[in-house]
Amino acid sequence: MDNKADPSVLPLPASGLALDIVDDPLPDGGLHRLEMAMLKAVEGLTRWQAGCFEQVSSVPLTGAETTLLLLIGSGGRSKTIKELARATNRIDIPNIQYSLRKLASAGLTSKQGAGRSGVTYSLTAEGMRASEKMHGLRQQLLLQAVAGQPDLTGQLQGAAAALEELAELYGAASRQAEAKSEA
Repeated sequence: MDNKADPSVLPLPASGLALDIVDDPLPDGGLHRLEMAMLKAVEGLTRWQAGCFEQVSSVPLTGAETTLLLLIGSGGRSKTIKELARATNRIDIPNIQYSLRKLASAGLTSKQGAGRSGVTYSLTAEGMRASEKMHGLRQQLLLQAVAGQPDLTGQLQGAAAALEELAELYGAASRQAEAKSEA
């Protein structure tokens, strides 16, 4: 078996999110192109978060764990696992629980309450320091870069609205597929 990568599926080096299918007229209205761009953006975001966290803490966290840490610290109140799952559109509760235990054992979060619905998670003083440093790094590196591109700000707002709507459509389609498989 040949282990060489198929160059037709690799991104084009000259443009950031270029795909080999960019110029192909797609019968699905470009949905596949958008899905591929979303996957690349998500992977880029998780690498960014993990890399940034390495700059502010010696605790090795994945991008998904960093996301949970930042969500727990947002809004000024503790969060339930259900809120964290909903905010991240995740259904893998055992994996979220594992990440929460990892954050707690690293001294970044604490767990309050007991029972299935009475447990909440909040940041410790160390978790708050790491979260604040992450926000500072984000401001310094990302938000300043976005501010230098005024057209991008409007595009990001439109993209966020479209992605939220698309997430709802994926959810509905997923429920329909599950109902058909149960029938």
